Amino acid sequence: MKRFLLQWFFPALLIMMPHISVARQDPATVQGKGDSVLGSVLEKDSILIGDQVWWNMTLPPGIWTEGIIETPEFPSLPFEITRGIEALSGVRLDSVFRKKNLESIRARILLTSFDSGSYQLPPVPVRLLRQDGTADTLWFKGPLLKVQTIPVDTTSFEPYGLKPQMRYPITTGEILALAGIVALVTGLVFLALYIIRRRRKNLPLFGPVRPKDPPHIAALKVLENMRRQEIWKKQKAKLYYTLLTDTIRVYLRDRWGMQAMELTSGEMIASLEQRQPEDPLLSGKIIEVLREMLSMGDLAKFAKYTPSESENEESLRQAVRFVTETARYEEEKEE
Repeated sequence: MKRFLLQWFFPALLIMMPHISVARQDPATVQGKGDSVLGSVLEKDSILIGDQVWWNMTLPPGIWTEGIIETPEFPSLPFEITRGIEALSGVRLDSVFRKKNLESIRARILLTSFDSGSYQLPPVPVRLLRQDGTADTLWFKGPLLKVQTIPVDTTSFEPYGLKPQMRYPITTGEILALAGIVALVTGLVFLALYIIRRRRKNLPLFGPVRPKDPPHIAALKVLENMRRQEIWKKQKAKLYYTLLTDTIRVYLRDRWGMQAMELTSGEMIASLEQRQPEDPLLSGKIIEVLREMLSMGDLAKFAKYTPSESENEESLRQAVRFVTETARYEEEKEE
């Protein structure tokens, strides 16, 4: 028998004690002689069915400095604290500050109801465990909560079916706004296509197209600029011959449609010799002049050969001679 009491009766009693103390509504049955009874307030003294309201209980000032505050716990949520009233939250402790100073601590419970009527809320205990081991219980008296329904005039009440979805007519302003957006998007698309096409053709975005110089004119302008700068006198032989040979490669591309930028010097000479029967301007002598200039350029760029000043000037003269003697002046006159 003693073993049964230790194993089953006392653990069951400890589990049931918090539920019994919370569910009781008569303070006289649980309140001790030295316990304090305090008031509590609702945020609203009346609510509609299904609405929620906070029940606030403010602790006396400074009492939280004397020990630890314990609040009752509900076994599950929602919990019916009295008939017709349900608690949607446990007892929460909130700190109230004013000007960064702790002014008070309040306990709060969120309530709701689904039955109309007037309900007297039960008292709620809050325990204060002091440092010396003693405990005091603060009882908060429950206020009166009224739960109301929405009044319905039964004399004039007439049930209706579901209303169809309301549709508003399209206004002129909405049509104009939509047309403006479509026109703007279309204009942006055409502008983007216009810019892409002009960029691919290396043309200016706006204004008339500047006529392109004939191949020999463009090449002679570059060669004349090189002559004025005299780059070979600045100990930059590799840079000088790179610019010189690239100018000739561009001329060969524009003049005969040759992919000269991707060919070696020998391949360019071989390509010119193949075109020699079709072009009377490509004489063997002028091709030999170009061969000598390209050979000197290869030595300076790849063999680290440093040509003399006279050799540099001769290479420039050979390039100018090749361009001048192979130019098509008829096309320039037609333009």
